[in-house]
Amino acid sequence: MKTTGKTIITLLIIIFACGTSYAENINRPESDNYINGVTALNEGDIETAYKLLNAEIESNPCNGYAHCYMSLICNACDDIVLAMKAINSSIELIPENDSEYRSFAFYTRSVLWGNLGKWDNAIKDITESISINPNDAENFKTRAEMYVNTKHYEEAISDLNHALSLDSNTDVTDLMMKLIESVPTDELAEKVTNVIGLMSLK
Repeated sequence: MKTTGKTIITLLIIIFACGTSYAENINRPESDNYINGVTALNEGDIETAYKLLNAEIESNPCNGYAHCYMSLICNACDDIVLAMKAINSSIELIPENDSEYRSFAFYTRSVLWGNLGKWDNAIKDITESISINPNDAENFKTRAEMYVNTKHYEEAISDLNHALSLDSNTDVTDLMMKLIESVPTDELAEKVTNVIGLMSLK
């Protein structure tokens, strides 16, 4: 599974939308470098975002949220080593009670592992993301793709069903086509067809 720079920026928009919904008991960073860095990312200005978030991390190395965004920037720039280092720091530093960001941090690391072809690690992290935030259809869709890549077709079909039950508008068309081409038995093919039936009810 290859995550493109365009996809990374899309994910940033999603996480920023979560970040603006401040829970009463969660103190998320509000420094100028951090806020302006995230804003620059959402505007597609990766260079400015990098400079601002790097300055934020230098002045506030315990800002796990900034590390999370920095991981996405590094991944978009194909620097997997720095991306992994940043997301590990993010997971260590983001407060336990901030389920939105912790879930996304594990999601991000699972994608990094997937880019490296380390599927066991990728599935472990996406499963952790699901346990933190079990109502996110994208988590189940992503794990389904990982299961397809590792030929765990039953699990992939189950996760696709779950993703669609959470959000009937989840775009799983490409993944369904990959499943149809991959499943080795008629029984599994019928199960895939049943999922396609769910899609047609959207």
